[in-house]
Amino acid sequence: MSAAADLPLFTIVVPTFGREHHIGRCLGSVARQSFQDYDVVVVDNNSTDRTVEFALAFNDRIKIDVLINDSNRERSYSRNRGAEHAVGRFVVFLDSDDELRPDSLEQAAAFIEEDSDRRFFFQKLTIVDESGATVYEPAISRRHSMCRTLAEGNPLSCSGVFVERPLFLDHRFDETSKLVGSEDWHCWIRIAAKHQPVVCPGGGALLLNHSSRTISSDTWRAAEERFAYLTSDLLANRATSDYLAPYLGLFHGSQSHYVAVKAANQSDFQSSVIRFGRAIHRSPSLLFSRRTMHLFRLWLRHAFGWRTQHGDV
Repeated sequence: MSAAADLPLFTIVVPTFGREHHIGRCLGSVARQSFQDYDVVVVDNNSTDRTVEFALAFNDRIKIDVLINDSNRERSYSRNRGAEHAVGRFVVFLDSDDELRPDSLEQAAAFIEEDSDRRFFFQKLTIVDESGATVYEPAISRRHSMCRTLAEGNPLSCSGVFVERPLFLDHRFDETSKLVGSEDWHCWIRIAAKHQPVVCPGGGALLLNHSSRTISSDTWRAAEERFAYLTSDLLANRATSDYLAPYLGLFHGSQSHYVAVKAANQSDFQSSVIRFGRAIHRSPSLLFSRRTMHLFRLWLRHAFGWRTQHGDV
């Protein structure tokens, strides 16, 4: 039997930092997988709590390597390091505060067996609160191409994404701090420009919505600056620029749309209105989106709250 035949189909890469209260639940979901041809690489970003200790406690339940960075770096560095260390045919990314459903790897293995050319795919993402209740499930429209879907936003997140290891290593996560919070979207678009992603039915990842997530804690100004860097970098590259070209208005508009909602959530309603105007100018179809309805509710709540406080009703 060849050495390659002894290697696992999947290596699950788990970047972590200061997640002693979450890492056990994350790795527990991995240990409960119905498909067992996998190993795990945890890359700890120099935690000062008991994260590493709790990860190593799984050594008797799963095949796991724990790597510790020599200093605190961006999580893209940890993901890239984990992928470099991986030996599986596919790298599967899983953040340390998220979980895989018990049949995720089984469904992915069957999906690959159906078509050996599948090199980049993802499963359904479900956002849950700390009680496990579903908050939101990003929709993937069958009416739209994957190019259009990625131009509008990032329904993949990072957890539950499967990429053939050589394909990933050809692109990797950009490790600049300017992309933190959107490094996955940036990476998936670059890979998609070379190999179109597809949706794998079944399985899926559970993303825990909590206040210490990077994307939850940043400001609308930080998001806008991040998008400006992401856009500039992607459009400077011929392959990704050509890939996004059919939906460039939507690509620009959806970013302003996101920032408009974030500004409203942070009570900067003037900036929110300005960004919303930019979004609709770039892509009028966004006017009829679910996010616009949410934004209107935020504006109305603010307007009626202000009037009530000032005795105008």
